[in-house]
Amino acid sequence: MKKSDFPIFKNNPWLIFLDNAASTQKPQYVIDGVSDFVASSYANIHRGVYSLSEKSEEQYHASKEKIAHFLNVHANEIIYSYNANYAINLIAQSLCKSRLLKKWEVVLVGIRDHHANIVPRQSLSKEYWFTVKFINIQSDYTIDRQDFAKKYDKNVKVVACSQVSNVTGVIYDVENIKEKLHSDTFFLVDGSQALQYFPVDVSKIGCDCYVFTAHKFMAYTGLWVAFLKKDWIRKLDPLISWGGAIQDVDTWSYTPTTTVEKFEAGTPNIIGAVSLLKVLEYVENIWWISRIRAHEQELTAYALAKFHSLEKEKKVELVGPYDAAKRIGVFSFILPSVKNNIFVGEAFAKENICVRCGGHCAYPLHKFIKKAGTCRMSLYRYNDEADIDAFFTTLEKIINSTI
Repeated sequence: MKKSDFPIFKNNPWLIFLDNAASTQKPQYVIDGVSDFVASSYANIHRGVYSLSEKSEEQYHASKEKIAHFLNVHANEIIYSYNANYAINLIAQSLCKSRLLKKWEVVLVGIRDHHANIVPRQSLSKEYWFTVKFINIQSDYTIDRQDFAKKYDKNVKVVACSQVSNVTGVIYDVENIKEKLHSDTFFLVDGSQALQYFPVDVSKIGCDCYVFTAHKFMAYTGLWVAFLKKDWIRKLDPLISWGGAIQDVDTWSYTPTTTVEKFEAGTPNIIGAVSLLKVLEYVENIWWISRIRAHEQELTAYALAKFHSLEKEKKVELVGPYDAAKRIGVFSFILPSVKNNIFVGEAFAKENICVRCGGHCAYPLHKFIKKAGTCRMSLYRYNDEADIDAFFTTLEKIINSTI
C-alpha cells in the first residue's frame, strides 16, 4: 500500500492527510471496483429473480462472508447498517424494546468512549429508568481495574466500551473485561478505531456484539458493520421493522424474521457493502492486515520519538502512552503556550496539513483528564516519515509563533 494507490494524493499533490481517525482515503482499487459494480451489476437485492438482482445480492453476501472471515465469525451473524452512531442506537434501543434492560439496572461504559457509545444510553436511561455509569482509566490511560470491580455487580446488564480510544490511541484489553462478566451481561465492543489498524479476532474477545464503521477502513461512507451473536439475534426485537425484516404481515399483527435481516429493514447500502468487499480484497493483496500494523507501528514509534523530544522541553503535552506496542498512531496533544486549539488547526491547514482539533466526540474523557480539548494527528498506511516530518516542522513553527 502506497500513496500512488490513492488518487486523492495525485489530485492534491500538496496534501498531507493526518486526520485518519475521522475517516480514511479510498484506494483506486476500491473506487474502480465500486464503479464497475454500479456500471455493470447494480440492482436492488432480495427477492429479485432477474440476473442483475442476483449478481448484486451475490456481491452483498460476498462482502459479509469476507468481513466475517476477517473477524473470525460467521457471516449469518453480520449486520449492515448506516454508521456507528446509528448502529449503537439500534442495538441499545433493541435491548430496551426487548425488555432485556429494565428499570434500576445499570449500563457500564468507558470514560474513554466516543459519544456514540455514551449519548444513546444516557438518552434511553431517561425513558427506561436505568443508570449509566463510567469505567475510569488510570494515569497511564489503561483501564482502572479497581474502579471496574467496584462498579460491576449483579445490577449491571450491559457493558459497552471501545477497543481503542480515538483520543489516547490506547489499545484496551477487552478480553480481560469479558473474563470478568457474568453470563447474563451483554458485552458490546466498539472497534471503530481498531480493526483497520491490527488483526481482530472477535471469537477470541468473546463479546456479544462488535461494531465498526467502514469509512474508517477505506470503504465508502454510510456503512456500519456489526457482529451479533446468534442467541441475541433471536432474542432482540429490532428498533425498526418493515420490508425484508418481516416474515409475515396480517391486518392485526406481523411476524419478524429470526435472522440478521430483521435488523436490515428496507433497502440496504449495497454500494457501501461492495466498497467494503473491495477494501478487503485490496488488503489481502498487500499481505493482509498484519503488514498494515507493522508499518503503522514503525511510523508510530517515529512520531513518538519526536513528541518525546518536544515534551522534554515542555513544549508539548501528549495525551497517551509512549509505547508503540500498546497504542495505534493516533496522537492527541496540547500546546501549553497556545490557548486556542482552533488556531492550531488553522495553522496546520495553511500548510496543507489535515489534523483535527477539539473534543473529538469524547468530552467525558477530556473532562476526566482535565483538558478543555486537544489537537489530534492520526496516521494510516499511506502516510510516511516525510508526512510526519512536515507535521513536526509546522508544529515547531506554531510553538515558536512563526506561522
